[in-house]
Amino acid sequence: MQPLFRSRWLTLTSALLLVALASASPGFSRSADFGVRGGVYSEPDQTFVGAEALFDMTKTGRWFGNPNVEHMFMDTGDRDSFSFDFHYDFPTGNPYSFWVGAGPTLIHDERNLPPGRDNNDAGMNLLFGVGAKTGNVRPYGQIKAVVANDDEVAVGVGVRF
Repeated sequence: MQPLFRSRWLTLTSALLLVALASASPGFSRSADFGVRGGVYSEPDQTFVGAEALFDMTKTGRWFGNPNVEHMFMDTGDRDSFSFDFHYDFPTGNPYSFWVGAGPTLIHDERNLPPGRDNNDAGMNLLFGVGAKTGNVRPYGQIKAVVANDDEVAVGVGVRF
């Protein structure tokens, strides 16, 4: 299998698996939100697209699980991340919320490597975001620092539904 095809296949399969698992669990799917996101990483200025699930872990509206996948578009190869972030929403009386969080991430990188080789790197995400609390489609923005072999910062926007 060609490296480019393998990477895209892995990202798509992971996203579909995330949706299938969420749909298979009646309790999870009733309380889960799904979303799409896009943005840019700081180094080397690479754009990304991603998919996510969001679910309330404590039924209090404060602690959330946020598994997600992202695909980075690069001139020199492909890069994908598979993360399970957790975040805390601060109490606000406004129609928007602020959150901070963290979570483990696995980065699959095929940049600048000999053909047939790839690289996997474990890391940690640190995030801060703001988004709409209510509505069928809720936009949000987020800043994420990735602490791994290659530390990076990402700025993204998305919608949850």
